Amino acid sequence: MKRFISFSLILFSLFVMISCQSTKAIECTADDYLAQHMEEGFLTGKTDYVISGMMVNEPYDTYNFLELTDYHVEDDGVSVVLKGTLGEEWVTKLSKVLKSYTREDGSALSEEDFTNNKGIFIPIRAKATPDSNFAFFVPKNIICEVQTAWGDVLYTNKSETNHASGDYLVCNAVDGKPDLSDVWVVNGAVFETTYNLNK
Repeated sequence: MKRFISFSLILFSLFVMISCQSTKAIECTADDYLAQHMEEGFLTGKTDYVISGMMVNEPYDTYNFLELTDYHVEDDGVSVVLKGTLGEEWVTKLSKVLKSYTREDGSALSEEDFTNNKGIFIPIRAKATPDSNFAFFVPKNIICEVQTAWGDVLYTNKSETNHASGDYLVCNAVDGKPDLSDVWVVNGAVFETTYNLNK
């Protein structure tokens, strides 16, 4: 009986060790991950969805719980705070917003839509852009560090929030190929509602 109990304890210990090893996070850089998984990328693009945007009228600090990134925004006339489908906030340039979004009714956005409503989030609609991006799926147990083109450092799958089955590394598609000079992270839960799953 003692031998059986000892054997059972050994088996249980091995099971725990294997389980812990299989769920341990693997850390890498986005460059390394993409080099190994380039063939797994697929064409995708934004779907039609509504979020909100705001040009600030005073200094504004926010934390993106999906990206684990802090943002500080000044009333500089060029920065817009965007609030995504899960309530996450990030900052981008007004020129990019005017190019990528419309008013909620589909009509063209203008700079005045933001400058006349400083300090207020206004609804904006993403322009559907099929096949304008490449995406690379990153399973939940892999944390990739991404040095973005705009100077921020982002991570896949690092926060405790919902990532669905994993995050995505996304870049622009140029001549039908991925442009790796500008890579960013899209949370898996957000990706499923804002990008086409053309795998």
